[in-house]
Amino acid sequence: MRATVLAYAENTMDNELFEMAAADIHWDQVSEIEFAGQQPTFDLSVPEYHNFVANDIIVHNSIVLSTDALHFAFTTRGGQGLIAAPHQGHLDSIAEEIEFQLEANPDLMASIALTKYGKPKIHRKPYFRLEFTNGAILYFRPAGAYGDAFRSLHVERVWVDEGAWLTERAWKALRQCLKSGGKLRIYSTPNGMRNSTYYRLTTSTQFKVFRWPSWLNPIWSEEREAELLEFYGGRDSAGWQHEVAGEHGKPSYAAFNIEYLNFCRQELLEYQKVVVTGEELSGCDTEEESHDRLEAQLNLVPQTGVFWIGGDLGYTNDPTELVVFQELELGERRIIKLVLRVHMKHVAYPHIAQTIALLDRYYTATGIGVDNGGNGLAVVQELHTLDKYKDLLLEGRLRGYDFGGMTTLAVRDGKEIRKRTKEFMTSLINGALQRRQIVLPAEDLELEDQFTTHTYTLRDGRVIYSKGNDHIIDAVRCALLAREQANLDQVGEETVSLVPILTDPVFI
Repeated sequence: MRATVLAYAENTMDNELFEMAAADIHWDQVSEIEFAGQQPTFDLSVPEYHNFVANDIIVHNSIVLSTDALHFAFTTRGGQGLIAAPHQGHLDSIAEEIEFQLEANPDLMASIALTKYGKPKIHRKPYFRLEFTNGAILYFRPAGAYGDAFRSLHVERVWVDEGAWLTERAWKALRQCLKSGGKLRIYSTPNGMRNSTYYRLTTSTQFKVFRWPSWLNPIWSEEREAELLEFYGGRDSAGWQHEVAGEHGKPSYAAFNIEYLNFCRQELLEYQKVVVTGEELSGCDTEEESHDRLEAQLNLVPQTGVFWIGGDLGYTNDPTELVVFQELELGERRIIKLVLRVHMKHVAYPHIAQTIALLDRYYTATGIGVDNGGNGLAVVQELHTLDKYKDLLLEGRLRGYDFGGMTTLAVRDGKEIRKRTKEFMTSLINGALQRRQIVLPAEDLELEDQFTTHTYTLRDGRVIYSKGNDHIIDAVRCALLAREQANLDQVGEETVSLVPILTDPVFI
């Protein structure tokens, strides 16, 4: 542990860490812990009491945030604090960590106020809230698009998680919550956007900025570096600069308009999200057993109508996302509504093929599109060639798309007008959002998180999209391109006909 502290001190040039590493403290590895009664435990920095025990000092920033928030509430009589994040999903992980710490520490749990029925004042609806015996209160609020949940709050301390992703209107509402003399702490990896409050605050002299690139971690290794370089596409990529180096990097731009997205999010009673894991299928020895297990987990009912299926098919260690859209006629226009999302973890490609076949048997999709990368090519080949799937007649309905390829949009003067496939897919989504022709479930927080944090950068005239948190988006991309495929298949030579028009004379 002394070596770890010293390594952090050298990497960060922090004087306090240097002093701690050189202090007259005996560092030893904890191999076993036995209960020995109620004994006080103190921090290393407390004089004369150097018996602090910790199993590690490497933690995620959400743990730092939750620990600081609990310390504030525990030590500030009548204090009020706000934990804010772009979406509810971010807050859920912080609330879980705080509840874990409360359950693990009897003194902290005893500091939670009780209701008249003797139950802890831990409120979960409409938003998570903690009340303490000393009158302190911790509020948890999602920012959303406009920061409406922040209004009417007035607090002495604000913690913001994933601050780079708060909208400008949410920042304005949040700032009104903080009382004069209060403290604002922001935790986030940069996203490259320059026209944001987050970016301006990182350059403000009123704030102290801490930047912690991943390689400051003493457990950083050449293998980890090589893995991340391959994943993000090199040191010049936006992903490496933001997620690994902790730098603003090249300017980035939002791939989707958040306001248009929110207009298209609705409460959908018929929407289902199903999670399938490799462990749940591990006990299946035959194809019949895995088929029955998948069918039971999906729990589908045969449907009639027009449906489109999209899929982002990952390797065994990557998640797979499958989405099903229903097309409906609404007045004079047609809309598509997301009715099912299947999230698969550690599932091999034969089971993914079985799942797509099951979805088609229940929905009889007009078109199915999947990403040719990862397992996509193998799945498409299996569905097209194996006899057990012949009755589905997938020829012409199932297509694999190369995200790095080109799509022909028109032919003029014998020349093809082409656009990069991933850009064209994204433009289909943006067009549907702008025209409100797509309906997405408001209750799916993972979908919201991915769509609101997806960005792109420009490199040599090319659009480079952010990687990692985009599997649902890629599945939607494939579904919308499958829907557009009928128009693309009819692309042919465009003939321009010049018809003379009789006009008034220009000169007299």
